[in-house]
Amino acid sequence: MVLRQLYLIVLVIAFCQCHGNSNAIANNGKFQPGVDTMEKVRSVTGQFKSNYRVVQLSSAMEKLLFVLNKGDIYLPENGFFLQLSPKDAKRLGKDYILLIPLFPDRGSLLYNYDQDFTFEIIAVPGVENCYYTKNVSFFNTHNKDKIASENDRYSASIFNKPTLKDTIEWAIFTDYRDLRDLPQWIDHLDNKQQVIVHYVGCAETPDGGLAIHDYKPTAVADLARERLNDVRNKMVSLGPPQEDAQREQWKTWLDNLSRLYPKDRFLKEGTKVWTKTFKENTNGLFALDETNGKIIRLHPQPDYLNFKDQQLLLINPSDSSIQVSTIASPQQPNAQEFFDFRVENGALFTINKLFQWGHYIAEPANVKNIFYKERASRKLLSEVRDMIIDRCYMTQEYSYILYHKDRTVNYEMLCINSRTGAIIAQKSLDRFLTEAHITKGKIEYLPFATMNRTTENFPLLFKLNGVVYHISLNNKLMPVETAKLPTNLPWHPSFLSVDKHAFYFDKVDNELQFYPVDHREPMPSVKLADQVFDRFILVPDGDNFRFFYEYGDAFTHGIKTILINGATFKQEGEAELVYSYVPLETESSDNTPNNLKAFKIGKKWIVTFMLEQELIVTEI
Repeated sequence: MVLRQLYLIVLVIAFCQCHGNSNAIANNGKFQPGVDTMEKVRSVTGQFKSNYRVVQLSSAMEKLLFVLNKGDIYLPENGFFLQLSPKDAKRLGKDYILLIPLFPDRGSLLYNYDQDFTFEIIAVPGVENCYYTKNVSFFNTHNKDKIASENDRYSASIFNKPTLKDTIEWAIFTDYRDLRDLPQWIDHLDNKQQVIVHYVGCAETPDGGLAIHDYKPTAVADLARERLNDVRNKMVSLGPPQEDAQREQWKTWLDNLSRLYPKDRFLKEGTKVWTKTFKENTNGLFALDETNGKIIRLHPQPDYLNFKDQQLLLINPSDSSIQVSTIASPQQPNAQEFFDFRVENGALFTINKLFQWGHYIAEPANVKNIFYKERASRKLLSEVRDMIIDRCYMTQEYSYILYHKDRTVNYEMLCINSRTGAIIAQKSLDRFLTEAHITKGKIEYLPFATMNRTTENFPLLFKLNGVVYHISLNNKLMPVETAKLPTNLPWHPSFLSVDKHAFYFDKVDNELQFYPVDHREPMPSVKLADQVFDRFILVPDGDNFRFFYEYGDAFTHGIKTILINGATFKQEGEAELVYSYVPLETESSDNTPNNLKAFKIGKKWIVTFMLEQELIVTEI
């Protein structure tokens, strides 16, 4: 009972560390792509700290370590921050590293805080400051506190001259993470010699239970097959042999593991990438300053203290810089709650959630900082209480706002002059339906479509009486195009209108599907070879289209792009890698790419996205 209570305490401590919010630098550690250059380091000394969090490793990291060790590995679950000794910190140029132990029974080692431990380490390629260690004997000889020898799992004679004198504990053998001795298990796939397997069970009895011991002669080949089943279940994406595969097939697969090493999945040498780290991981609004060849990122809430370091960013591809500027000020109360903006010759034209239009110009505050000063503002509604903006679409000449009063379905629209904020037209949705000759009824609004700034008209998408409608409105808010769309239109589509093409699109599994507005014939879909996740954008590229998307494979995660022919809507050429990294931790919305944007400046594409607390910009 005491041992069980101690075990539960250890689990609680581990859980708290995994989910803790310590301010220690290791608790907020961010690991970036890039091959670590410290491969010549053979050993380091350091301490584990109670306020350092535990990193839950991703399946991609498990597979990478499996390949690097040619399958002979105890699959790790976690990584642990090790604060280096002053000597090693100076030698490596870092205060701490993330250490991944490739052996079990880690609890007795890694939860011993504030004690010096020495490890033999090997760098994990593609992840900075990250190392793994597997040499338990090395650790034992350098520390007074020993941990249990891992060679006592079963007798070495199992792989030499197995007999019925050899006993294997089934409870230990069934640890599915223990893939060590994989080459030996493969070699013994045909070994019919038997060993004893010890099983322990429990039976309910009046006196509170009874342990039942069972000893069964078992062929080594059956144990080998059981171990290889663990490999197959954990490494499905690496293409292991089938369940009935023979020894030679497994040996060939194991010999070819080194070819799976993802060295060609990282960015090519010389790829242009620049970054900036912030206190918080938040999304921003983006606009292209075509005149000056810059991209401007405006934070929706620049007045918040936690977002002061990312109020307004000037991304300059010409010198690979990201300049932090300011716009929030007590003297500018309208510079808050931004919903959308556009840029013209360096000047900002904004619309915020308080229904205020604004005009801002850059004024140098000092050598390193630029302040955007409000030159004009205009209130767009006399009463904004409980009014909610649903969509905003700003073009060079006109800006459209779709809004409604909270807890009602009374939708209205505004069209204003983008440069002056002057109201051009204001109408209710019921009036749109009358002018478009659509019978009124129960309206079920589809979530608004994501739009690219490629048309001067505003696309309105809704579902009425079971029919999905598309209405295109001009600056007078008059319908200029009405179309019925398929009822199977996805719930969150995007819209693109370029020249003769106007269509909605969305990703279904790994397939990009199109829903034309101005074509009677269906448009072919594009099937992608990659596993495609939820972040993607489609933008015009001359007469064609370019699709940027978040991908993931067995080892890496990142952004790729393909070119889609504007006439045939077929993919041209192979997918091009924009950015990749080895996902260190278990993937979530917090540590995968978001806020993906792409702009073409000259002949180059500038792609930007957030990854954890870092804004990443790449040029292709």
